[in-house]
Amino acid sequence: MSDPTNPGVGEAGTPHQDDPDAGWFFRGPKSGEVNVVSPDNAALVRSLVFAETDDMAIFEGDIALGPAQSIRAAQERGTLVPAGIGIDGEAFRWPNGIIPFQIDPSVPNQERVLKAIDHWHEKTKLKFVKRTGSNQASFPDFLNFKVGNGCWSFVGRQGKEQMISIGFGCAVGSMIHEIGHAVGLWHEQSREDRKNFVRINWSNIKKDEWHNFDQHIRDGNDIGKYNYGSIMHYPRKAFSTNGGDTIVPLSGVAIGQRDGLNDEDCAAVKALYPRQHP
Repeated sequence: MSDPTNPGVGEAGTPHQDDPDAGWFFRGPKSGEVNVVSPDNAALVRSLVFAETDDMAIFEGDIALGPAQSIRAAQERGTLVPAGIGIDGEAFRWPNGIIPFQIDPSVPNQERVLKAIDHWHEKTKLKFVKRTGSNQASFPDFLNFKVGNGCWSFVGRQGKEQMISIGFGCAVGSMIHEIGHAVGLWHEQSREDRKNFVRINWSNIKKDEWHNFDQHIRDGNDIGKYNYGSIMHYPRKAFSTNGGDTIVPLSGVAIGQRDGLNDEDCAAVKALYPRQHP
């Protein structure tokens, strides 16, 4: 759900614009590849390909892995970068379902962030608390909504300041989606069982962008049934190189909405935070 009347900032780089419901994913060439290891299981190692914007390594168009320079330096040293991007593990949950946040003063139309947070309050039991000068000592880990190139976020709690980028065209629906990543949700089409529900048209995707359609079989858990209507699902033309569909639902239903969390999204959040959703 893009908002052409509220561009926010100039569109540096190449945000993804092939579909009006695509959100504004960052679409750049392959910049590097890094081996990551799960903090919970040293045997779980996988290679991730990333693009780069704002000196940030971006995976799947809107998921931040960390500062690109730091990741490259670690890779050159032969160090495995911690996979602080998966939904597996309590380390990536926000304790007691409380998510502190602040909005950088430079962000235009801050109401869209507040509306997205209100939507999360309405649909889930998670509690977003505004971080201020008087309570910041109590909230060392927090989300910071800042102006960046495209809409992107880390997956799950990372610790300390954690940026959510608000770039050109990031409207309320895009903010709901990015908060979903910060809560701990991957993209829906990354599920292990997706072949039973969607077909990927690889011929409509540039080869150096195939990594955006990776599945998270080893670092994520499928929650509930496949959710075509998830706000976390890619749209049909995500990363299309020729205007053709890149994701085709086998049942012919609509995918890629950016209107809000549906019932299945809320059930997934409940599974991640069962103590807050008795």
